[in-house]
Amino acid sequence: MRLALITTLEEFDEAVVKSLETLGYHVIIVKVRGLSPEALSEALRSLDFDYAIVPGSSPHDYEGLGFRVVKGPLSPYTLPYVLQLAGPDALSPAVQAEKVLGPKVMADVAGRVYTDILSSLDPAFTVGSLKVPRNPPPILVASDIYITESRAGDAAVEESSYRFSEGADIVVLSSHPNLDRKLYLNTLEAVMSTLRKPVAADPARLETLVEAVDMGAPIAMSLTPGDLDKIPKTLRDRAAYVIIPGEASNWEVRVESLEKARGRALELGYNSVILDPIVNPPVYRGTLESLIASRKLSKLGAPIMLGLNNAVEMADVDTHASTATLILLAAEAGASIVMVGEESYKARGNTREAARAARIASISLKLKTPPKDLGISILDFKGKNPPEGLKYLGRGRVRVEKPGLEVDCRDESSLEELKNRVFWGLIEEACRPWI
Repeated sequence: MRLALITTLEEFDEAVVKSLETLGYHVIIVKVRGLSPEALSEALRSLDFDYAIVPGSSPHDYEGLGFRVVKGPLSPYTLPYVLQLAGPDALSPAVQAEKVLGPKVMADVAGRVYTDILSSLDPAFTVGSLKVPRNPPPILVASDIYITESRAGDAAVEESSYRFSEGADIVVLSSHPNLDRKLYLNTLEAVMSTLRKPVAADPARLETLVEAVDMGAPIAMSLTPGDLDKIPKTLRDRAAYVIIPGEASNWEVRVESLEKARGRALELGYNSVILDPIVNPPVYRGTLESLIASRKLSKLGAPIMLGLNNAVEMADVDTHASTATLILLAAEAGASIVMVGEESYKARGNTREAARAARIASISLKLKTPPKDLGISILDFKGKNPPEGLKYLGRGRVRVEKPGLEVDCRDESSLEELKNRVFWGLIEEACRPWI
């Protein structure tokens, strides 16, 4: 089948063309100045093709043009995946491919994209069987567990197992520096030997960290530049070391500190280094500082970790929203590892939320498209469309089709009277955030 790919770009990525040719299509690239039906009619008049595919972002309707013109996805990088699952005859001349195919097909697209991300990854290094990306995608999720006297031993193993089941790629065992050294190390050993998955040691005390690496911890957290000389030479190639800046007054200072620390680490024989510029709380002192530092450091070629707990916990915002937004920004900033926790009540389930957000961000990066209509979402609170049987009328008003009742979500007294009705669940969902 012959495809005419319509583009306004000066250069069309040959990788897309090769992927389509692998699927058996013969591809013609047609460059146009505009996407109006008139412009397309002129450009296609003398060409021999079966289907012309226009970018999904085009605002025009090509029905009745006289040619078989359909809209593809928003990004050309999505097109080969779409045509793997649905031929061009399944596409529409009026509506972009993502909308026509719907969430089920797009979820399949997302799964195939993510599989390709993982299979083609050239890692900076590996931790056991885990490939650590130099730059995203993918984005790995580390989940922090704070070890205490009551959360140690079997309790820590159980909690770690839960975090991995929720989508964590790495579990971080952190603690107060005054926690009993043997209790921490015994807990670390129990988690590593029982689960046999990537575990990071973060005991907040250098002597304990050295012992943790010596007993086999694959990741060692929170080294300052001044700590690099204190790790025994025999242990410097035994783990991946996460280095934090010696000073974090502003992003320039952090970047300079970590640039020098990475250079020094390589001189001292450290093989696997991760840089963590430290995430500030929002607004004051400012999460943006940390993201700028991450963006600058990502060009060094070392993986970047961003611990999001400071930003998530220090804002009274639902974690599924704040975590997803931060991970999308982390992806733009070049971070390939994000760390979250579940210590507070509001952060329950944050590992699962982060794992979904990391996948969405990774797929979005791969396809070079906004994280929309990919078949997966984090629309847990409001949803994307009203529930069946209900219509949103605007200005906080909804109508329940049966029994044909119109409701003002801002009228608390009338809502109270409806709480025992069978359709209350529909109203409760549609009236967020007023309820």
